[in-house]
Amino acid sequence: MMKKHCKVLVPIDFSRYSWETFDFAMGLREHFDVELYLLYVVVTGDLDYFSDLGGMPRTDLERQSSEAMAEFEREVRQRQEKAPDLPVKYQVAAGIPFKEICRFADQQSIGLITIGTHGRSGLSHLLIGSTAERVVQHASCPVLCIKPHIL
Repeated sequence: MMKKHCKVLVPIDFSRYSWETFDFAMGLREHFDVELYLLYVVVTGDLDYFSDLGGMPRTDLERQSSEAMAEFEREVRQRQEKAPDLPVKYQVAAGIPFKEICRFADQQSIGLITIGTHGRSGLSHLLIGSTAERVVQHASCPVLCIKPHIL
């Protein structure tokens, strides 16, 4: 039986939780013909490159983007040893994380977003907010939230 092709987006923030979510998404290849996309979003105060109200200077944005790409290359190369035939594409964007995740998913015709959640509740959830929750609310494709194991 032929497996159904599925483009899966895994937002990465370089935390242990997001890499556990990536490992989970790699396991989906048992059920689907998976094409994985990883996205890291450099958080900016607003969508302008430069703003007196909290934007990030272009040089800082470029530095963070290049550092993120280097980290992607290291991590993906190491993790792909488990599945060398699995296509993984990765990209860095800048902006508000949930908006960029949803925008990227639409642009790439993603079939599933697999996103990790830190499981915050109470005051920290109120103060920090939840990118995963906002992605669930705004994404135009299914979203699978994973609460990674706590080691």
